[in-house]
Amino acid sequence: LAYVEWFFSLPRVPDPNHLLYKIKRSMKDGMQLASVIPVANIHQSTHLFPEFGPTAPHNWTSAMVLELCGTFFVNATSDRHMYATFF
Repeated sequence: LAYVEWFFSLPRVPDPNHLLYKIKRSMKDGMQLASVIPVANIHQSTHLFPEFGPTAPHNWTSAMVLELCGTFFVNATSDRHMYATFF
């Protein structure tokens, strides 16, 4: 089994400036939507970049950024499998 935190669906087109897809956490009543699912249901992982503006907040660390940031960009070119999924 795997614990999965859900995000809203990808937009139809990537951001024109960098060709990355912006996603946000799926929330209900202020809580992150999450599930425990069979590992066999996972197709692949994804590489996310946090959206942070011109500089990253100093209190963000690799251990905490997934909890502190609500909006991310999906790296569609992180590996050949991801690239084939998007393009």
